[in-house]
Amino acid sequence: MTPIRLARKLVFVEATVSANGLSVVLKNVMVDTGSGGTFFSTDQMESLGISQELSDRIVFLRGIGGRESVIQKNVDEVRVGDLVVSPMRIQMGAVDYGFPLDGVLGLDFLVATNAIIDFSSLEIRKG
Repeated sequence: MTPIRLARKLVFVEATVSANGLSVVLKNVMVDTGSGGTFFSTDQMESLGISQELSDRIVFLRGIGGRESVIQKNVDEVRVGDLVVSPMRIQMGAVDYGFPLDGVLGLDFLVATNAIIDFSSLEIRKG
């Protein structure tokens, strides 16, 4: 069980991303059941030694906020409490939505972990 936080009428969790023997704790990750993929800030991923390379393919996402370009990378693990996907393919790019945001936890992670978002107890847990 991991607590969820409601802010700005959105759902947030703390997530840990691991790659290259390093880990980073991201305090402001938005849970988005409408996002097909999980997305993290380029700045945060660079702290794990993951950066854009000339051979990376740019992918365009389209959503409520418009169109964004991202690149896809593999990480060793994405963890939200006891929910874990290892390894995991993520998307990374600029995160500029006008409020503190380290990334978006998408449907790919939620389905892979059989997550239940329980608003009555303000937690996310395994189903």
